[in-house]
Formats: sequence, structure tokens, C-alpha cells
Amino acid sequence: MTIVEIRPHRWGWKVFESPGVEPVFSDTRQAISYATERFQFFRSAEIRVMNSAGQVEQIVIQAAESDKGLLV
Repeated sequence: MTIVEIRPHRWGWKVFESPGVEPVFSDTRQAISYATERFQFFRSAEIRVMNSAGQVEQIVIQAAESDKGLLV
């Protein structure tokens, strides 16, 4: 399973895919949309939206094609 974290950043919300690939978006919804589109071809992925304290606020699970986009 691929894990992607979306964290607050001074210019918005940063999507941490891998070292060096960390785009920043002005809105959380944009960051989640980017991550779900980017990882739609993976077998499964977990997108974690973090708060400023580093705690998980929301988890979006990108599962197999039949179960895409489950929001936990």
C-alpha cells in the first residue's frame, strides 16, 4: 500500500509523495483531488490529511478499482 500525507504548509497544503515530489496547493480539497488522481492507478493507496500538530484528521483510501475513493 502506498501512503501519501497531506500536511499544512505556510503557503497552503503540501502533498508528500516521495522525497523531492512535494507539490503545494492552496486548498485541502485540491490536494486531496491531486493525490487521488495521481494514485488512481495503484492497487491501493492511503491518503492521510494531517493537522499542524502532526495528527491524522482524515484518511482517504484509494482501493482496488471496484472500491475507489472510500472516505474514512
